[in-house]
Amino acid sequence: MSRLVRTFITSLLLAACTKHSAPAEEQVNRTEPAAADPHAGHNAAATSVPAGAATPPEGFAPVALDPAQASAMGLTTEAVEERDFSRKMRTVGVVTVDETRTAHVHSRVRGWIEGFHVQYVGQKVKKGEALVSLYSQEVYAAELELASLTKSSIKSPELLEAARKRLALWEVPSSIVQKVEETGEPQRTFPLAAPRSGVVVAKQAFDGLFIDPSLELYTITDLSRVWVSADVYEADVSDVRIGSEAKLTIEGIAEARTAKVAFLAPTIDERTRTRKARFELANPNAALMPGAFVTVEMELGLGRGLAVSESAVIRTGARSIVFVVHGTHAEPREVKLGARVGEYYRVQSGLTAGELVATGAQFLLDSESRLRATSKTGGGHAGHGGH
Repeated sequence: MSRLVRTFITSLLLAACTKHSAPAEEQVNRTEPAAADPHAGHNAAATSVPAGAATPPEGFAPVALDPAQASAMGLTTEAVEERDFSRKMRTVGVVTVDETRTAHVHSRVRGWIEGFHVQYVGQKVKKGEALVSLYSQEVYAAELELASLTKSSIKSPELLEAARKRLALWEVPSSIVQKVEETGEPQRTFPLAAPRSGVVVAKQAFDGLFIDPSLELYTITDLSRVWVSADVYEADVSDVRIGSEAKLTIEGIAEARTAKVAFLAPTIDERTRTRKARFELANPNAALMPGAFVTVEMELGLGRGLAVSESAVIRTGARSIVFVVHGTHAEPREVKLGARVGEYYRVQSGLTAGELVATGAQFLLDSESRLRATSKTGGGHAGHGGH
């Protein structure tokens, strides 16, 4: 096999340097079929291509083939066909709390903490459970007013209702209001209750602290469901959509999780040049801890289209050339290609489904095609014109 290839390459070199080769030798070197005209030379082989073949790109010419020649060259082909294009994307993320299951606790009035019930981060609380006890001069004065109204001989339902509403707006529990009305005595402190069940993930409350409504005392979140926030780089933004599936490998968790994109941020982070993608995960045993790092892997679907093997494409500067094999000849053809995905290019124009393209020996075809084009125009032999 290697001897035939060397013979073939030798014939190309001889043809480039000699204007009038011996027809018989050329016939042997090109391993033309025995039934062919023994005097068929270089130009005769070029004209053996069917007359209906498409016009080749400038600087190229069709190349005649026969089984023996194709075998000697090591020619292989592959059909052009439609494929589902996809590519892998790998990025990083972090486990965060579910913001829809998180509460930030503030007091509605100014005052002092005089009872400290939930004392550390990580403590579990139930909805309505007392977090701290507050003393507020405003609340105490409103309770005195309510107590006075209940003791008055002249009852005013409107004033009583107004006093109750004022205390309710400050989130004084109804049990405290009822006790003031029953006993006629104000209560020095009232409890600040947890607005939801969950785990304390942040705390700024301390016994004896003076507070006002601007101070966040606690952050409480339900960890039975968490989010994973992942970075999607600008080059991948157009291919990541809501509903895209991903494999999530979380630090400290043996098994990877599968989840779908639930939300995509409407803006690009100017500092990191990324778009945030959010995944939602059930966390019944609280095994997924906010702050844990996550590796995100996605198979991005790029749609279906015509594909040509990367090994079939010859790049010649701004042009892309493939050789379409038609049995007895190989036709050079310029194609327009899209992005390369894996081992294939997406074909924009120049090929149709089912056509066979050369994927092996295409560089030998390229040399022969260029040589034939030069011989056809006479440019390759101008230096021998004076002999």
